[in-house]
Amino acid sequence: MIIFFLISCKNSEKTETKNNSESENGITQSEFKKLETNNYLELEYKILDKNDEQIEFSRLHKIAEYPGGFDSLAIFIQRNFKFSNSSDNEDIKGRVETTFSIDIKGNVIEVELIKGFRKNIDKACLKVISQMPKWKPAEMRNGEKVKMKFLLPIKFIMEK
Repeated sequence: MIIFFLISCKNSEKTETKNNSESENGITQSEFKKLETNNYLELEYKILDKNDEQIEFSRLHKIAEYPGGFDSLAIFIQRNFKFSNSSDNEDIKGRVETTFSIDIKGNVIEVELIKGFRKNIDKACLKVISQMPKWKPAEMRNGEKVKMKFLLPIKFIMEK
């Protein structure tokens, strides 16, 4: 039995807050802004220009959006996350951190593992993110489409 979490959030409204912690791999989370949704999905994001340099959050008009919204994204990940478990008699608890970007055309690109847990689970996380359909790209106040990078932690519990 797998119990799968996409890190729970505090508020039922979509809100933005700053996160100033630093992860083990050197990515400073203060570069990202937290996007809280009304499901178990916790995404952090930053906006990038054509040269992959960060743009001020205040210039953003619309964030990149998964088809059907963030509730649909959580459902997509839960339904499509599959991995081979060589030891079915073992309890597994873990967390994987990934990043991915949505380009100006809405494509999922640059899927990366930031903090792994186990090879088979890490690969499954990267695979499910890579399989996401096109998103609506982020848009600046002037109407220009911009690249958006997301930090996505995935926490799960697998019990015998």
